[in-house]
Amino acid sequence: MVIFLIKYLKMKSSLYRNLFILLLTFSVSSTMAQFSSVNKTKEFCIKSLKANNIDDFVSTFSNPIEISLPDQENSYSKVQAGMVIRKFLNNNKVDSFTLKQSGKSTGGSEFIIGNMKSVNGKEYQIYFLFTMIDNKAFLHLIEFELL
Repeated sequence: MVIFLIKYLKMKSSLYRNLFILLLTFSVSSTMAQFSSVNKTKEFCIKSLKANNIDDFVSTFSNPIEISLPDQENSYSKVQAGMVIRKFLNNNKVDSFTLKQSGKSTGGSEFIIGNMKSVNGKEYQIYFLFTMIDNKAFLHLIEFELL
C-alpha cells in the first residue's frame, strides 16, 4: 500500500491520479462486497440448518457440490445434492448447532466448522466450504463427520 501511495504522489498528470483513485476505490468496494456476500451466505446457511429449513439450505449450494456423509461421499448436481441432504437431514433433524470456528482457508475460500446435535441423539462435526462465483458466495463442500 505504501508503494502505491508513493507512486501516486509522484504522478504528475491529474488524469492518472484520478484513474488511480478510481481503481483503488473499485478494488476496495469489490473486496467489501465479496466479504459481505460470504458472511451473509454463512449466516443464512447456519440459520437454515438450525431451523431445519432444507429448501433454504439447499439454495446456497454451488452446482456441483461435494457432499461427505458418514456412509457416502460424492460430487452432486444441485438437484441431486438437495435430495441427498433432504434424506440425511430428515433422518437427522437438527436439535442444535454450535459454531466452533469460521475463517478463510489457505486457498482463499471461507469455511465454517461447527457441531450439530440431532434430535435422535447423534452428534456431527460439520465442515462447510464457501467459494465465490460471479461475486456471489456459494456452499461448495459439506462434510458431516459422526462424533
